[in-house]
Amino acid sequence: MNLSDALLPAKPNNLHALRLVAASAVVVSHAWPLAYGAGTHEPLEAWTGHSLGGWAVVVFFFLSGLLIAQSAARRDAAAFWTARAKRILPGLAGALIVTLMLAAASGGSVSVMVGADYVLRGLTLLSLEHSIPGAYAANPMPGLVNGPLWSLFHEVAAYAICFAAVRSGVMARWPLVVPVLALALWAMPGLPARVETFAPLFVAFAAGMTVWRFGAQWPVTWQALVVLGVLAPLAWPFAVLALGQATLLLAFRAPPIRLRHDLSFGVYVYGWPVAQYILHQSPGLTAPQLAVASLAATLPVALISWRLIEQPSLELHGRTA
Repeated sequence: MNLSDALLPAKPNNLHALRLVAASAVVVSHAWPLAYGAGTHEPLEAWTGHSLGGWAVVVFFFLSGLLIAQSAARRDAAAFWTARAKRILPGLAGALIVTLMLAAASGGSVSVMVGADYVLRGLTLLSLEHSIPGAYAANPMPGLVNGPLWSLFHEVAAYAICFAAVRSGVMARWPLVVPVLALALWAMPGLPARVETFAPLFVAFAAGMTVWRFGAQWPVTWQALVVLGVLAPLAWPFAVLALGQATLLLAFRAPPIRLRHDLSFGVYVYGWPVAQYILHQSPGLTAPQLAVASLAATLPVALISWRLIEQPSLELHGRTA
């Protein structure tokens, strides 16, 4: 099976399920620093050099590169950016408001002006404020109200590069330009902090774009995974490709799991504030206890977000996500 065949609309897949697993992995991973303090390493980080949440974000960016490139090839600028806005902004707005409510309930100083500033800055994705004075004051990570939202800026920046590369014809004529640029950026020393954070994520996104571009030739096979797995310890880009190939196999060759609701975004944006509030109410939880409790509490919140905010937004004037 090649990737182009796997992506045919009629073929069932596990993309929704994998995104939900990745989002849940981020929630579980964050339980360690939230329970024990900033800088705490969770177990997988000692073995692989990256946390479970870090690897999960790689899966997100790889799949986004694949699916966003496909979307860019099918839509003009207006339709493409409308679809992206409808998928991100309504759910994000709801998460920002809930984050404020939980922060205020924990003792944070949330005036009308502070709240408005927090929500408006968050919706720009450029200047999101991660802390609110007084929130979760007794927690191991005081003040930090919703850490994971930092990645949304980098994801949208990758969308812009992808759309430009696909619609301009660059991906069609010179399919290796984007991955080469991503690797050059990743290897470049002395980058500004935000660009330095973006670079390894864009390697994952560019990998997804590239396998989409070579979809007719890209094998979704275990043999390809074995080859990439052997190369994975050599450098970050090989590790990304190996994880991406494993993701493709699970997405398109494993028995399909049909989910009625797409909860991955909600789990990702609500997991941190829910965990912080649980710790505020039940101080002293261990990381495993917090991981279980926060995931169990976040899933219903994500379902409410999907049913009341995200799904209605996507269905407004037809689903375009």
